[in-house]
Amino acid sequence: MELRKYLFSGVKDQKWNFKIFSKQSGIFSGSAKLEKISDELKVEREKIYPEGYKIEAGDCVFSGRGEAEQVVKSEEMFLGTIGKFSGIATAASKFSQKAANNMKIVCGAFKKVPFEDRKDIRLSVVSGGIGTRITDSPFVYLDKNYVRILGCVESAVKKARRYDSSRIIVVQLRGEIEPIVQEAAGAVEAGAGILMVDTGSIDDLKSVAAALSKYKDPENIKIAYSGGVNLKDIEIIEECGADIVDVGRAIIDAPMLDFSLDVIK
Repeated sequence: MELRKYLFSGVKDQKWNFKIFSKQSGIFSGSAKLEKISDELKVEREKIYPEGYKIEAGDCVFSGRGEAEQVVKSEEMFLGTIGKFSGIATAASKFSQKAANNMKIVCGAFKKVPFEDRKDIRLSVVSGGIGTRITDSPFVYLDKNYVRILGCVESAVKKARRYDSSRIIVVQLRGEIEPIVQEAAGAVEAGAGILMVDTGSIDDLKSVAAALSKYKDPENIKIAYSGGVNLKDIEIIEECGADIVDVGRAIIDAPMLDFSLDVIK
């Protein structure tokens, strides 16, 4: 006989109430997935916190009822689900609160996680109060490989503009083919709308911002910044001229939020 069946043989027909408590404050995420798994386990669900809800330590985010095996399986499956997604949402919220109103925080790194997790992680990022797109307008994104294949930043932007002049052209600047200030100048003259300084270097950000200020209407061009950004970096990044900050691992790899599942007698 399988161990659990043996251990629970004397209480097979009984049902137990259980609750999941948050052990930390943060943003609750993973509600839909938790609901789906509880349905699969046939747990009698009584309460579940909504997606994106702000929680405090000690809050009961879920309550349900099930047989002994359902309860222990719930502990195995529920906590990891809401723990990871709530950790991501909480980290996103901290970045959102840290940034001033005139700087946009986004997280596009959800595209680098396994495909089956992308939808849920994207939802967690949004639940934390930040976006996943560098701009809400239609755009064309030219990353480093497009630039390498098409020869240089200016050539890549010009070709994208010929394809659809109505879209904002976003181009990644890395200073690989030309110095990054020259790449920025070429991008602006070719019609780029957002310059993504993706070197992780504050000096590069300063240089691009200074170069951009020399143009007639610099406010029409946005500067984005990315590369190993942490929470402590946000203020200095804004001071150095960034309009948009793309945060990656500091959000996607955020620690799990701690939850506990307890049988309630």
